[in-house]
Amino acid sequence: MILEAHNLGWSVRGKPIVAGVDLVVNEDETLGLVGPNGSGKSTLMKLLAGIRRPTSGDVRVKGEALRAMPRPAVAQLIAFLEQQAETTEAITVKDAVDLGRTPWLTPLQPWSPKDDLIVAQALADTDMEGFERRSWATLSGGERQRVHLARALAQQPQILLLDEPTNHLDVQHQLSILDLVAKLPVTSVVALHDLNQALSCDRVGVLSGGRLVALGPPHEVLTVERIGAVFGVRASILTDPADGTHMFRFHPAS
Repeated sequence: MILEAHNLGWSVRGKPIVAGVDLVVNEDETLGLVGPNGSGKSTLMKLLAGIRRPTSGDVRVKGEALRAMPRPAVAQLIAFLEQQAETTEAITVKDAVDLGRTPWLTPLQPWSPKDDLIVAQALADTDMEGFERRSWATLSGGERQRVHLARALAQQPQILLLDEPTNHLDVQHQLSILDLVAKLPVTSVVALHDLNQALSCDRVGVLSGGRLVALGPPHEVLTVERIGAVFGVRASILTDPADGTHMFRFHPAS
């Protein structure tokens, strides 16, 4: 295990947003988190990233309490891609991706050609080559999302936390980003809106009302009965004739 949460919770004015979450993330796996709007996915991701301090429980990385670790050390281990991250600064795409190298730079170890190579690879992996000099303000929502992912990849983390990374992306780039994440030599926790995308994860956790109500292999966790209870819709399981994989089709609950 590389990342653990024990009785993790976060409340606002006494109202629990996330409560009693026990979670173990195994090294090199891709763990999907799904749940309806307001189920606590984004809050849980921020707690796991150390961005939000829990009101109960704790998070451990490689056995060490996250809250006790210096921020630069956390940033060398964990990269977090938020669902929405904007800036009003007049920066270029390369400026934004260069920020991913910040945790590794010190007065004794300034920027080097190695950092240029890492940034160039991150841009290539996210299909953003040729955009280096483009202004952030001129990018589409999907392009900005890919730049954010490139910045996270440039950070070279051991743990990658992605909060709905396919938001604003067209179908082609949704598939390419998820395929890239699955192939990266890192541990990934991915909050997803699309249950069909979650089927490709190693394991899936289901959040409802701020609690983790199920965790396990996708075909065991994402059952028709649980989808109905948690998401309030009827689901049918279909088989793709091209390769035999399963997928969901959804219907109103009535």
